[in-house]
Amino acid sequence: PTTYHLPPPPSIPGTAGEENVELSFFTAGTGNAGATIVSATFLLLAQKALTYAKGTAEEREPWTDERSVDFGEGVGERTVRLLDNPDVYTTQAALGVDGLASRFSTAPPVWNRLFGAAKILPDALLGNDEAMMSLSLFSLPIIRAVDALVGATNAMRVDASNDQQTVTFRVTHNDLEDCVGLGTAAFACELLAGTIPPGVLFPPELEADARGRILERVKRDALVWEIQTRQR
Repeated sequence: PTTYHLPPPPSIPGTAGEENVELSFFTAGTGNAGATIVSATFLLLAQKALTYAKGTAEEREPWTDERSVDFGEGVGERTVRLLDNPDVYTTQAALGVDGLASRFSTAPPVWNRLFGAAKILPDALLGNDEAMMSLSLFSLPIIRAVDALVGATNAMRVDASNDQQTVTFRVTHNDLEDCVGLGTAAFACELLAGTIPPGVLFPPELEADARGRILERVKRDALVWEIQTRQR
């Protein structure tokens, strides 16, 4: 997660009332990741989605609480659903926001329906690494065919809000693999430059200057990269 999910924008200055963050992700097909991402999604359907409300952790049913989210040009509006994401824990631990949740969507719509239908399977089966990878590998010819049709676009949206304003960050890359590579390389550049101290850091804990340079490198090939602020 530290190389794939970009650090959320910093907390809104001049905090007023509760701070809430919504993380939304979209990947067309498997993003060329093939069976791995399909298997991982099945495994995530077997575990509760960690969320926060009023500063209290809540484990909620995965693939529920759907919302329509506009990812911007090239992706548009997509229906996203709750899915467990380590960024929820790390972001809340680092920033101390009151409300936080993460949702996901893919394309074509049949994949979303498939994930929903998979929830009828016993958790013991959904949570079986070997079984889910075997199923994904068995389905690989179909997965590859679908990927060829829908592409590998990856989009992320972060909405941070309080009583005064909402800040929305949108980013879209044409290919998930490129996005992952850019994020990894940008982080590695900072490590080599010695601007990141030794140890393990949550993404939001990176120094502002280092975080800024990482984002500058990563946005170079982005199809969409925008931050909007709206007063409430």
